[in-house]
Amino acid sequence: MDNSNIAAMFEMLDSSNRGTISLTQYKEALKILGLCTADEVFKDDGHGITFEKFRCEVCICPASLQAFARKF
Repeated sequence: MDNSNIAAMFEMLDSSNRGTISLTQYKEALKILGLCTADEVFKDDGHGITFEKFRCEVCICPASLQAFARKF
């Protein structure tokens, strides 16, 4: 997924334009993208998820999943 698509997805989630999304929104987005499971636990530190964190997770996870899939 390229940066413009990631930015567009984040902007849809951040409808109030605060610059952060909630942990729930973050987890749902990762589930939709197939980057986490429904039972995966996330720690809430009380801060919202920034675009940078969101971008890093979306960009890093697919590479690690592809590497994992190659083992089988």
